[in-house]
This record gives sequence, structure tokens and C-alpha cells, in this order.
Amino acid sequence: MIAHILSTGDEVLLGDIVDTNAAFLCGALKELGIRVQKISAVGDEIDMLAATIKQIAVQADLCLVTGGLGPTRDDMTALACSQAAGDRLEMNPAALASMQSYFKKRGFELTRDNERQALLPSTATMLINHNGTAPGFYMRVQDCLFVFMPGVPSEMRIMMDREVKSVLAAEFNLNDDLLMERLTVFGLGESRVGSLLTGFETKFPGLGLGFRADFPVVEVKIMLPHLRQDRQQAESDMARAKQWAMDQLGDRVVSDRGWTLAQEVGHLLTRQKKTLAIAESCTGGLIANMVTDVAGSSDYFLFSGVTYSNDAKMAVLKVNHQTLVDFGAVHEQTALEMARGARQVAGADVAISTTGIAGPGGGTDDKPVGTVCIGLAGAQTAMAKTYRFSFEDREKHKKMFAMTALELLRRHLVSLVKTV
Repeated sequence: MIAHILSTGDEVLLGDIVDTNAAFLCGALKELGIRVQKISAVGDEIDMLAATIKQIAVQADLCLVTGGLGPTRDDMTALACSQAAGDRLEMNPAALASMQSYFKKRGFELTRDNERQALLPSTATMLINHNGTAPGFYMRVQDCLFVFMPGVPSEMRIMMDREVKSVLAAEFNLNDDLLMERLTVFGLGESRVGSLLTGFETKFPGLGLGFRADFPVVEVKIMLPHLRQDRQQAESDMARAKQWAMDQLGDRVVSDRGWTLAQEVGHLLTRQKKTLAIAESCTGGLIANMVTDVAGSSDYFLFSGVTYSNDAKMAVLKVNHQTLVDFGAVHEQTALEMARGARQVAGADVAISTTGIAGPGGGTDDKPVGTVCIGLAGAQTAMAKTYRFSFEDREKHKKMFAMTALELLRRHLVSLVKTV
């Protein structure tokens, strides 16, 4: 199968946004056993967009298109597709009903401009937008199946998972029994992960190995793209391959389910019926954001305090004034008192804290940029550690600090399970 991806919108060509959609869709198709042959981008000019669709139609079997389905005048994708297919636009009853339901549920008025989003080519089949207003759709232009999705990543991703995959499975008779295992790795770069897994293809012929770096973690994917008839044997092979990969990567595997660190921490807290509090300085609330990105985090997450100034550390977390005088804000003793204070304020079972220097300025010879002190306080545990990193920008330091704190917490929670 020849598959293309087409991103639309002037904002893509002007560099106003980073096109993360194409990368996501390449990965999603790979999981279905479809390899993308080409990625293209085109602006909002309707004749150019229609011409590009015509060109792809004679080159590919499948094309996933994102963007240009909104309510504004520059959202021309549906019209361009109808022109390329020699079709006409008409109000799609299913699309209109979906939009009416969306607006009614939220108490919004469905305006005429918004109704324009339900104008689809007459031969198109509507796709539900579970996270926005603009319906997607799919149709054939010549012998190529085109699938049109919104350009907003959060809307596109849900539509791809809930709607498009089943369409592709039906249209192309795909095997939806694809076997896949995911490992989340923290503390190793992508090249080092690849090096440790050298020889995988020889040891496990027929299985695929993929990597996806999302600083500061690496996701390892073990795939069986085309399921054999003997499913039991296939599952056994996958299990052996997964265990081998975990053995090679050692304790750098933070999840054997492909979960994020925050998801793993949440699972452990839920399993142990423990609650969490967080005190942040240099990470500025980033850890709390990661924790609350996990559905159900309200069951265990009680409190977050971004105590950036020394006064806030003393007033909110009861950090001792003399500690700050003697050691400064970036010190293990300060981090420890921050964690204890957060735990006490919230009445939580366990608390973590961060205080450090993210840069680009503020470093000294004793405490260079990239230094972070992380504290952890629990019923039977009180500790703090200093870590030093050396990245080129502030954002990477903050992400690494936050993830290191979560990993320290994860390891602590795992140790509690092992001692029970």
C-alpha cells in the first residue's frame, strides 16, 4: 500500500506552528502495518489544494489529510476536495446533527458560520469529532481513499484512534490483531537505548523494533505487524522479546506498559492507597501539571505549592529561616524541609519537592546551572538528593528536574511494594 500524509494551512508553511500531526499519523499508521511513503504540506489557496489532492489521488492508495475544516473563511479543505473529485458540497445531516449535539451540550449557539463545517462533499462519509466542532470525513478520489481530519492535534488524535482506525481496517482488510508491547525508558538517550538493544532483529526474526524519543524519555515499541495464525506462539514470542529488552535496559525501564512516569506513579499511589503533595520551586508547577494530566489523579493528589521565593518557602512550607541563611535555597536540607512542609500542610502520605537552578543564569562554581535538589518525605522516609545536569536550555532542565523527582518517587513507592 502507498500511503501519503498531507498537512494543510498557511500557518504550517510559514512556520507559525510545528506540524506534529504528521509525525503522530506516521506512528499510528506504522502500528497498523502501513508505512508512509510521502509527507506533503500545502497552504490555504483552494486551487493549489485541489491540485495537490488530484496529484496524490493518482499516486497513492491512502492519504490522511489534516487541517482546514474549521468555521473560518480560510478553511477550504472540503471545498477543495469536492472540486478535485468533481463533486459538490451539501449539508451533511449526520455532521450537522453531531455539531448540534456538541453545541447544545455546552450551552453554545450554533451560528451560521459554524454550520458551514457540516458542508461536505456529497459522496463523503462523516467522522465524529469527539473533542471539537469540525466533523471529519472520508471519501475516494479516483482509487485513493482520502481521510480528512481537523488540524487541532487534540481533536485529530482522538478522531484517528476512535474513528479512522476502524475505517482503515474495513477499507483495506487490515488485521486488527496487531500485537505490540511498549516500554518507557528514562535516563538513557535514544542512541544508547538502540545500542543496548542491538541484535534484536536477529534474535527475534519477524518482530519489529521502534523508538520514539520525547525528551527526556524514550518509548520502545516491540511489534508484530502481521499476526501469524498461531496466536499463542506469537504472544509467547512477544513476551520473550519484551523480557529480553527489559533485561538489556535494566532499571531504566520505568514502565513495562508504555505509561508515562506520572501514570506509573498514579498507579502505585492508587494501589497503595496513598496520597501525594508536591512543593516546587525551580520546576514552577510542572510536576503538578504532569500528575494532574492523569485521569483520576484527584483520588491521590492533594496539594501543590509553587514556592518560588524564600519568603514563600518559609510562610507556606515552614522552611526554617536559618536553613536558608546557612545553606541557601538550593540545598538538600532546604529540599527536605520543603517536602516535609508540603506533606504536613496537605496531610499527605508522601511528598516530593524540587529546588534548583534551571538557568541560563544564576549558577555558581559550587552550584552550577543544572543543579537540582529533590526532597522526599513519607511516614518512614525523609531524604533529599542532589542531581546535576547540563543541557542547553532552561526548558530541558525543568523537564529533567520534574521527571527526576517523579522517578525518585516511583522508586520509593516500588520499594514499599517489595517490602510488604
